[in-house]
Amino acid sequence: MYKLTFINLQDTSYLECTAQAESMLISAVRTLVSDGKLQLAWRCGQGTCGACKVRLEHAASGSMTLLGSKERNVMIRHAGLAANSPLLVTDTPDLVRLACHIQINSDLTIYVG
Repeated sequence: MYKLTFINLQDTSYLECTAQAESMLISAVRTLVSDGKLQLAWRCGQGTCGACKVRLEHAASGSMTLLGSKERNVMIRHAGLAANSPLLVTDTPDLVRLACHIQINSDLTIYVG
């Protein structure tokens, strides 16, 4: 189990929960949204709409991460990623990611809003 801490950038409120190792972040988001505990838009859950944008911080922040081509393409269309961005990028809290593409492999701080 890993600890997830969601921080709302609008009002700095936070919410903590746990998630199974190797589960997808969107699964935790769906549950929290349906329980009325988290305000985060998501529509498709399949990585094509770009609605589940988050920013992440974790133990490996600052290292390189490999984006999937699908996530990269959606981020170019919906999250302001430059069209010439490579698949291998620096993983920082400034990088917009899609919750439906994040596999949970460590404790995460997730910035929403």
